[in-house]
Amino acid sequence: MKRFSSIFCVTLLVLAAAASLVQATQILYQSPKQMGRESPLVVKGKVATSRSFWNEKRTKIFTETFVDVDETYKGTGGSTVRIIQIGGVVGNVRMHVHGALSWRPGEEVLLFLEPYGTEGYRVSGFSQGKFEIERDPKTGEAFITRPALEGVEVLGAPVREGAAPVSRTVKIRLDQFIEEALNRR
Repeated sequence: MKRFSSIFCVTLLVLAAAASLVQATQILYQSPKQMGRESPLVVKGKVATSRSFWNEKRTKIFTETFVDVDETYKGTGGSTVRIIQIGGVVGNVRMHVHGALSWRPGEEVLLFLEPYGTEGYRVSGFSQGKFEIERDPKTGEAFITRPALEGVEVLGAPVREGAAPVSRTVKIRLDQFIEEALNRR
């Protein structure tokens, strides 16, 4: 009986671990240089508004976010960009997508974008192309960090010390990051 209990407990642990892996979104790592080459639009701006809505068939929920553009580093865009991503909350219905980005009004961001249909953009590399901008309180100098990607397994990401930023912990000066990502050196 003890052996059966042990096997049963181990089986439950394995199933629990497998279930947690099933809920993760897998994405391929894209370096900032790769996103810089492949993204037709790279902008810095502030999040103005964000809202979720049903698609026409009411089968999926999307979130649209409008960002007021302060500076365009690559491509041509207007003074505002519309970003669309799958997932969100409408009324009492939530469609959760692991790794989907969150947006805060007033948040200052650097975005690597690619067209999404004819009406907007999506963040390059699923969620990898969004970088938050933090300012030094004394000097006002801008630094970028990458938001933590919850529930995401990033395949092929570098693991060595000092590698391109994959997590929120790495801070790089915005101007230095732009030079490196867009190969302007």
